[in-house]
Amino acid sequence: MNSTMMVRVGLLFFAGVCAVLGGVIFLWPAAFFSLSWVNMGMAYNPHLLLDYGAMNLAVAVFLGGAAASMNRAFVRTALAAYSTWSVAHFFIHLHYRGHFAAHTSAGEANLMVAVLGLGAVLPILLLVLTFARPVSANGDDRTAEARTRRPRHR
Repeated sequence: MNSTMMVRVGLLFFAGVCAVLGGVIFLWPAAFFSLSWVNMGMAYNPHLLLDYGAMNLAVAVFLGGAAASMNRAFVRTALAAYSTWSVAHFFIHLHYRGHFAAHTSAGEANLMVAVLGLGAVLPILLLVLTFARPVSANGDDRTAEARTRRPRHR
């Protein structure tokens, strides 16, 4: 599988995760919040959960659009944005690991941190793959030759 295909598959995977997560949260926020690894003993805030669900749906559209177009600037922006969120999300959960372990178990807390760590590293690796081939100065995916070639008139 070449790097372009890996990036597209990764974008579609993250778009799918965001779409499913966003849909579940948006449709059943209380049920999602009732999971021990989500609520961690904190108070339920339906407004915050609905916003988070809607945001995940919007991110799914952005990632899916990048996968569909495979425009380098769009793909890099989508992966940079998703990486920003996933790295921050990882560090937030790392910070609250002890609180999480107190409401579930140390094993579940460690598993969650490991999964979120993987979720933070993968989009960064995909972003690095987008630099495998040179991109034109204006971010256009067409080659310089194709941009300068003039149609032949007979």
